[in-house]
Amino acid sequence: MTHTVTLLADHKGYTRPRVMGDEYMVDASIDISSYTANGEVITASSLGLSRINRAMIVEIGGGQTQFSFNLVTGADTKNNLYLEVNKENDSTGVEAALAGSNTELDGTPIIIRAYGLI
Repeated sequence: MTHTVTLLADHKGYTRPRVMGDEYMVDASIDISSYTANGEVITASSLGLSRINRAMIVEIGGGQTQFSFNLVTGADTKNNLYLEVNKENDSTGVEAALAGSNTELDGTPIIIRAYGLI
């Protein structure tokens, strides 16, 4: 698996996590350059956080109509997020887990927002 995390600037141009209530939030662009069926692991530290409390997908790049994206937390004390990608089968229309590398995902960023502690 290979992906790049890019922290996105807010309206003031800052890319570091910023306080929101009692926790911090950060927007990031995840650009998958090589995907395998196990999913992409996005670490809290790559987002500038020490712990991830929750996260959501904000935007999916164009051209991804046959894919569905799921962002889930793991059982590893909130240090990682897992971005799972599924693809609709062209012949049956049934969603199935994406196996192996798929170049259709290359260069299409998925924007996430994560909340947590720094």
